[in-house]
Amino acid sequence: MLSRGGARFSSLASRRSQVVESFKVMDVLRRATELEAEGRKVLHLEVGQPSTGAPGSAVRAATAALEAGESMGYTTANGLPSLRARIARWYAEKHGSVVDPERVVVTTGSSAGFVLAFAALFDAGDAVAVPCTAYPCYRNVLRALGCEPTSVACETAGDRVGFGFPGPEEISRLVAERARLGFAPIRGLIVSSPANPTGATLDAEALASLAAACRAHNIRFISDEIYHHISHDGSRPASAVDIDGVVVVNSFSKFFSMTGWRVGWLVTPRPDEEPEVAAGIHKLQQNCFINAPTVSQVAAQASFDDADSELARHVERYTANRALVLDGLKHLGVDLDAHVAPASGAFYCYADLRAYGVHDASDWCSQLLEETGVALTPGLDFEFDPHIGNKRVRFSYCGDSDDIAVAMDKLKIWWTDHGFGLTDSRAALAL
Repeated sequence: MLSRGGARFSSLASRRSQVVESFKVMDVLRRATELEAEGRKVLHLEVGQPSTGAPGSAVRAATAALEAGESMGYTTANGLPSLRARIARWYAEKHGSVVDPERVVVTTGSSAGFVLAFAALFDAGDAVAVPCTAYPCYRNVLRALGCEPTSVACETAGDRVGFGFPGPEEISRLVAERARLGFAPIRGLIVSSPANPTGATLDAEALASLAAACRAHNIRFISDEIYHHISHDGSRPASAVDIDGVVVVNSFSKFFSMTGWRVGWLVTPRPDEEPEVAAGIHKLQQNCFINAPTVSQVAAQASFDDADSELARHVERYTANRALVLDGLKHLGVDLDAHVAPASGAFYCYADLRAYGVHDASDWCSQLLEETGVALTPGLDFEFDPHIGNKRVRFSYCGDSDDIAVAMDKLKIWWTDHGFGLTDSRAALAL
C-alpha cells in the first residue's frame, strides 16, 4: 500500500490513468490482429485506416531523402518551414483562405494536436463541451489533462440522437443549465466536421453560427477537420480557419492516407489577436514532442502533389464503399432514414440497431468477429451515455471494396442465423 498526500493507494498508477477509458476500437483491432496471427481471415471495418498506403509522391520524397543521406534530425518545433508554407497554400487553393504560415504548427498526428490545443487553452478543472456522440479521444485526453468533458446535446433526437451537431440553442441551453445548477462555466467546445462516427457535415453558415454562439458565451471553439475533402455529396466541408479565435486541427492520416506516419497540423488564432495561444502551443510542443517525425514531414509536404489525382480516386472508392454498406444495411431490413446517421462525409456509417435486437453492442461485435471474422466497432466508444452506445455500431468503409462486400454478405448470413431484425415486439419496444 502506497501513500500520496495523506491518501493511500494500492498501486503506482495515477488517478488520471484510472479515469481514462480504453479506446475500444483499438481493443477490437487487437483481438482482430490476434485472430489473424492464428491464421484467420479478418475483414476490417473497425478502424478508420485507409487500406491504401501513402501517396506515391510522399513515398518517393521520403525515399529520396533517406537515400541522399539526409540526417532526419530535429526540425524547428513548429515544423519544417517549407511544409508549413505548403499547408498555408493548401488553404488558399481549396478554401480561398489566406493563412500566414506562422499560424501553422506541424504535430505528431492530430492526437498530439489535441493534447497541445487542450493543454494550451484549458486548465485542470475546466469544463469542455463535447457532442454527446463524438470521437472518444476528446473525452479521454481531456480527462487525462484534468478537465471535465461535458456532453452537449445535438439537434437530432429519438433513435437519431447525436446524429447531428449542437447548434447555438443547444450551447445556450447548456450554459444556462450549468449556471442554474451552480456548476463551473463551459470553457471550450470541440466539434468535428465531417464527424466521426456519424459522417455528418456542417455547412459554412452552421459552422459560423456555432462559432458565434461560442464567442457570445466566452467559449473557446476547436474545429477538428481531419476528414476534410472526404465528401460523398459533392459538397466541400467548411473550414473554420478564417473564423476569429478558433483553433483548427487537421491531419495527413485520413484524406492523405498516411495514418502510421503520424503527422498532422494545427492552425492557431492570428498572432496579432492572441499571441499567447500560439506561444503556449509552441512551448508545449518544444517540451512534449520536440517536433513531428522529420521523415514524415518530408513525405507530407510531397503528398499534396497527388491530392487531385491519386487521393481524389480514393474518395471515389470510399463513396462506392459507402453505397455497399448502406445497401447491405438496407438488405438487413435496417431503416436508413430512422436508424442510420447521415454519412455525408468521412468514411463511416453509424447505425442504431436497438430496434433490430442489439442491446449489448460490445458483446454483439465480439461475437460477430469471433464467428465470422468481420470486425466492427461498438458504439460505446463514441457515446457519453452507455445505454445509447450499447445499441449502436460503427462501420468503417475505407478498406478494400471486395472485403467490404464480403463482410456485408457475411453479416447478412450471421444476422439472419441469429434472429436479428425488426419484429413487431421489437418495433413496439423501440417506440
